[in-house]
Amino acid sequence: MEYKLKGGMPGMPQVPSALPNILMIAGGALAFLGLFVIYNPALLPYMVGGVFLLIGALLALIGYRARRLVG
Repeated sequence: MEYKLKGGMPGMPQVPSALPNILMIAGGALAFLGLFVIYNPALLPYMVGGVFLLIGALLALIGYRARRLVG
């Protein structure tokens, strides 16, 4: 019987090799955004409004596609 030591658990997908770099870039960007909001708190209402607009648009798009799927 042969074991794959670098393969991970059987049935689990492999971790992409670029994932750590992507996570570090996203973490750095979020840290920079946090510092930016600390130094300019007037942006906070626009950011919260933008998040709600994005979530609402996403839910509306999902509902539209579900309505088309149902008939």
